[in-house]
Amino acid sequence: MGKKIKGFGGRSFKNSSSKKPNVNQLLAEAQKTQQLMEDEMSTLEGELANKEVEATSGGGVVKVIANGNLRVKDIIISEELEGEDMEIIKDMIIAATNEAIEKANQIKEEENEKISQKYLGGLQNMGFGL
Repeated sequence: MGKKIKGFGGRSFKNSSSKKPNVNQLLAEAQKTQQLMEDEMSTLEGELANKEVEATSGGGVVKVIANGNLRVKDIIISEELEGEDMEIIKDMIIAATNEAIEKANQIKEEENEKISQKYLGGLQNMGFGL
C-alpha cells in the first residue's frame, strides 16, 4: 500500500495502472484492427468490380454500364441514333457516362463508409476516442 503524503492532498500513490489502458495493448489492438480493415477493404474492391450500375441519356437511346470500381464496362447506343449528328451522340454518351460513374462512386463511398464506421467505432471503444 502506498504512503499518503500530506502535501499532495492526502492522495495515495499506490499503483493505479489498472484504471489506465495499457498503451501496448491498445497499440496491438489498433494494429490488429487496421489489418482487419485493410483486408475487408481489399475484399470490397473485388466485390465492387462485380457490381454494375447503369445510366441512360436521350430517353434511353444511350446506355452506359459501369462497375463499382468506376470503370466503364459497356456503352450501348440504340440504332435509332443512326444518322444523328455525332456531337449530339457524344453529348449523350458523356451525360450517361458521368451519371454511371457518379452512381458507382456513391456505391463505393457507402461501402467504404460502412467498413470505416465498423472499425473506427471499435477504436473508440478501446479508448482512442476518435
